Amino acid sequence: MAKKDKEDDEFRPTGTIAILAIFVVTLIAIWATIYMILVGRGGTTL
Repeated sequence: MAKKDKEDDEFRPTGTIAILAIFVVTLIAIWATIYMILVGRGGTTL
């Protein structure tokens, strides 16, 4: 049986990680924008 290449054993989905990072950053930016709008209007109470 042929031995697998080392690259196959250490596959890293860099494209998926990049897309996920962009998604998380976008989500945080949208959340922060909406939060600042609400704070500016006085819409948050504790």
